[in-house]
Amino acid sequence: MEHLNSSILPELWQNLSTSVILLDEDFKIHYANNSASELLGLGQKRLIEQPFESIFHHHLIDLKRLKRYVLEDGIDCQQHKVDVVFIDNRASTINLFARKLHINNRDFIQLECRRIDEELRFDKAFNQDHQYQAARNLIRGLAHEIKNPLGGIRGAAQLLQYEVEQQERDECAQLIIAQADRLRELVDRLLGPNELPKRTLCNIHKVLESILKLSALETEHALTLRKDYDPSIPDICVDESKIQQVVLNIVRNAQQALQGKGEICVTTRICHRVRRGKLILRKALLIKIADNGPGIDEALKATLFYPMVTNKEGGSGLGLSIAQTLVEQHNGFIECDSWSGHTEFCIYLPFENELGSK
Repeated sequence: MEHLNSSILPELWQNLSTSVILLDEDFKIHYANNSASELLGLGQKRLIEQPFESIFHHHLIDLKRLKRYVLEDGIDCQQHKVDVVFIDNRASTINLFARKLHINNRDFIQLECRRIDEELRFDKAFNQDHQYQAARNLIRGLAHEIKNPLGGIRGAAQLLQYEVEQQERDECAQLIIAQADRLRELVDRLLGPNELPKRTLCNIHKVLESILKLSALETEHALTLRKDYDPSIPDICVDESKIQQVVLNIVRNAQQALQGKGEICVTTRICHRVRRGKLILRKALLIKIADNGPGIDEALKATLFYPMVTNKEGGSGLGLSIAQTLVEQHNGFIECDSWSGHTEFCIYLPFENELGSK
């Protein structure tokens, strides 16, 4: 087969599904491929030498940011879900990726654009469906949790109408109090932890060791607890008891999923510039809990951290919801990835309080 050579590169660029635009330091267009022409609604010849802003009626592209980070600092830059209105009055939402390009002793911005309107519509419908299902599960779970204590309260109140002996009346009153306390506890758990973290500097590995020792007492011989620690991780300022609660909850979920056979691995690492949406952790501690169990049911993945969502018999579905709240109180976040034979929860905790987006 004859080797492909550079003569086909222009054809490849022209036929990319991604729109590629080349801008100079004054944001004039020097190149646009076929996809860019289709996206912008103008022929390629009309686009050349046009000021980039002139092809829009309205846009939310941060050009100052592109110039500062891409041209001046040489840092790749992304913008997600950017709303634009083209000169032919077509409204769209696009993703942008910008990179510095040095050609013929000049600096340019290579801008890659992709329409995501269809993806957003699909995601919106997908999320609405899952939110609807999660709301139904929440209502059903609440109804189940509330029905039993209410039945007890009603029964005890009926007995009070007929009981004349003081001992029997006292027992009925205690039953009512106990069931009312049960309802209050349920509401408190639904509201989530309301105490702010009491942070102190601690060695995260000592915290994890205490959790794993406790878990080992509950572990059957066929189940292995493995550790993969980074010994260079410095002390971190967290609320030990809250982080213990988070990790212990996830480890116990893994133990239940493995049903006494398999492996759980707890890993620690330092990560830099971890991003989730607009949140950026410049330096973060990663605690990863992974198991080789059956994986999480696909139907639960999208709503895994919602309250009352569970596939465990007798489970309340509040454990992961509470864990997420506790981690968010530390300005961190939890992510989960799962497939058949593997599930991992990644807990990210910032080493510093500087948070922001870039």
